[in-house]
Amino acid sequence: MTRIGASSQLARGSAPSISPEQWALDEVVDALGQLGVEAKVRDGSLVVDGRRISLTVSQRAHPTPAELASLVREPGVQPPGMVVADRISDAGRNILRDAGWGWLDRRGHLRLWAPGVRVESALPSALVERARPANPWTTVGFEVALAALIDPTARVTARRVATLIGRSVGATQEMIQRFTQAGLIGPTTGRPLLPDLFWETAAHWPDDGWVPLPVGPAEVGIRVGPDAFVRVDERAATLGGAKIAAAGDLAARGYVTSAASFRRLRSLIDRERPVRCWVRAAPLRWLPDNSDYPPDAEHPWRIAHPLICALRLGADPARGRELVDAWGIVPEAS
Repeated sequence: MTRIGASSQLARGSAPSISPEQWALDEVVDALGQLGVEAKVRDGSLVVDGRRISLTVSQRAHPTPAELASLVREPGVQPPGMVVADRISDAGRNILRDAGWGWLDRRGHLRLWAPGVRVESALPSALVERARPANPWTTVGFEVALAALIDPTARVTARRVATLIGRSVGATQEMIQRFTQAGLIGPTTGRPLLPDLFWETAAHWPDDGWVPLPVGPAEVGIRVGPDAFVRVDERAATLGGAKIAAAGDLAARGYVTSAASFRRLRSLIDRERPVRCWVRAAPLRWLPDNSDYPPDAEHPWRIAHPLICALRLGADPARGRELVDAWGIVPEAS
């Protein structure tokens, strides 16, 4: 990572040497030109509409949100900054945006945020060269992504995954194609791009619509039956290996797999009483368990697979991502 500014000049008489950061600046200039913005590199600095900009430039291949969060927090690093990468996930973009940084995603998206210059746009070349891939973030899509993350070394084939998640081969194949178009499943290897698929799935994971209940998880499980109540809270995460302080002091959270059961639980809402449990309609039909902790008489609920707990935690752009990073559960590229 290099600070590119007015002082970045070649020594007089020395042989020209173009650093990776300078190449990155040239790419930024080309991207700005596609958007009709006049820009050039002069004496090692980016000049936009006559305004000289001093940038911290970092080149990466497929940076994870955790890597980007570490980058923007490095001592002495101040915005404006720019990450130039082959791919930057939505979760990664959010981290850069919150820190006042920009990016050039070579798939076709630019953000330059500096005093007097504010640009954030898809690039025309990307819009012309390829149509926007269809949305993979449907109920079946989340199930396909989850299956790929649980067994990251296996090829993501329609027949294998459809059998696992209980969907038709046709619907499963459609989602696999969408993930392939989005660059999250390799078109040749048939394997998930890691850890990108995890963080993209977490960034889109449905985590709204929680209903507060004044009864504890045991009563919820008794009312709807243990098969219909799946805990996904911090306590469930610790049973899968997460290290979360005071997880048992937090109100329980769980998915309810039956629409009728969820309607019955909503009738218990009482805003005057303290919340002891949060429930939500299950966002997926296929919800694998943590098989080490089956329901019993004292614990009338299922415990979600650790990766489901991790995806729900990872949906939180603040503390949740830190917890997931410390947990070490995210599959990495082999």
